[in-house]
Amino acid sequence: MTAADMLALVVRGPKEHAVERVPRPVPGPGEALVAITHVAMCGTDLRLLRGTLHDAEYPVIPGHEWAGRVVSAPTRPELVGRAVVADNILPCRECPQCAAGRFNLCTACDELGFTRPGAFAELVTIPAQQLEPLPEQLSGAAACLLEPLGVALHACERGPDVRGRLVGVIGGGTIGLLVAQLAAAAGAQRVSVVDPVTARRALATELGLDARVALSEWDDEQPEVVFDSTGVADVFPDGLRATRPGGAYVLVGYSGEEAVRFEPSTVMLRELTVYGVLSGQGQLRRALEVATSGAVRLEPLVSAPLPLSRYRAVLEDTGEAAPLRRFFEMGSGTDAPEIDADATVQEGGHS
Repeated sequence: MTAADMLALVVRGPKEHAVERVPRPVPGPGEALVAITHVAMCGTDLRLLRGTLHDAEYPVIPGHEWAGRVVSAPTRPELVGRAVVADNILPCRECPQCAAGRFNLCTACDELGFTRPGAFAELVTIPAQQLEPLPEQLSGAAACLLEPLGVALHACERGPDVRGRLVGVIGGGTIGLLVAQLAAAAGAQRVSVVDPVTARRALATELGLDARVALSEWDDEQPEVVFDSTGVADVFPDGLRATRPGGAYVLVGYSGEEAVRFEPSTVMLRELTVYGVLSGQGQLRRALEVATSGAVRLEPLVSAPLPLSRYRAVLEDTGEAAPLRRFFEMGSGTDAPEIDADATVQEGGHS
């Protein structure tokens, strides 16, 4: 590998992916060059690898949950050498949704790991204005969870006030457990997490949450506010029926193009309100505040990082033993990119 190359996970098409040598990115005007230290792979990344992400653009370097260290940043030289995280979504600020302030619904946004090269690489470029310094009390792996925490924060914003109310969370994955912790911190009377996986229920209990095996266990006292974080379309009809009449159903998990048959009268007869949730754009600073305040615990959701060469482990994660997320450690050892103490770099376009 030459000084002009780096290692990256490249997805060239459905089920066509490998760690490759690719050209190092060159920052454009206003951009920073960041050496990735940690990156996590979520369900959306898995869909990208498996070819089931309906709007995927190939080829692409995935990775939108990450932490890194700034190599160069001409417009923000104070960040050079600092550990950072970033808001990965770059809205166009010109479409009708952006004009209305709904930047997460931008119809022409640019996003790391999807429309521009992501963090499953030794280096990334990103507008320096998107960066936030990482507090010392957060590890690089835990910092990867700030992105899903942003989604969880937006989910709680979209739904109704949970104070004094019974809250149900379907799915004890990363986002489900983050939503559940936020609901508990917001004063919910009780937060009950449903997941068939024993390890996930045990983790929910460790976090001080009620844990159940199946939705039927809610029958005697149905929650007033339900968050569906499963990303499984088949859950939707049963989840609606498990929500108390007059309650709210907040759809957080992404199910892609999966279709399911359900009766709209379930919503009508029970007078349910259904909320959709898309991304955590614009939530990074608040996520940092919440994570450092102790309102949510991130470290229990972190598994031991693997090297990039082991990325295929995520394709083998099934059943009880599967971690909530796979974390990967990047840029360690003698091949770690050198920090530019002068914070100067030739400007060009990102690759």
